[in-house]
Amino acid sequence: MEFYEAINKRKTTREFLDTEVDFEVIKRILGAGNKAPTWDHNRNWQFIVLRTDEEKEYAFSEVKAIADKFDADRYLNMPRPYPITLGQKMYGYAMPKQYTMLKDAPYVIIPLFKSKELNGEYVSKLNPFATIWCVIENIFLAATAEGLS
Repeated sequence: MEFYEAINKRKTTREFLDTEVDFEVIKRILGAGNKAPTWDHNRNWQFIVLRTDEEKEYAFSEVKAIADKFDADRYLNMPRPYPITLGQKMYGYAMPKQYTMLKDAPYVIIPLFKSKELNGEYVSKLNPFATIWCVIENIFLAATAEGLS
């Protein structure tokens, strides 16, 4: 897929097809993540890749508990002193899907980064967040280029 086509097709996905994804594709996607720019010229990140239902259920048990308690109808229809916003409507739609979209994805890639010190005292101390976001964005673009978006 051509670069600008991948950018134009890239989107957030909350539902997945029930199709196998070859792990060689996942390796290429992770390779794209590894090519992301970094703030300290170190690639201080690692990836956890979850594939089985058991791995995902264990890793996301807290997400499931929160999603099970969330009442979208109540949230969307509660009295407000102002009209409901688009962001609130989107939250009401997305929140119940938080667990199922993680559980139903063929693979879940969790990028992790290491930082000696992380605090908001100085903006530059937050640079690891910018770095890992570049990793995530490369992963999203690579998944799109692979036809997975």
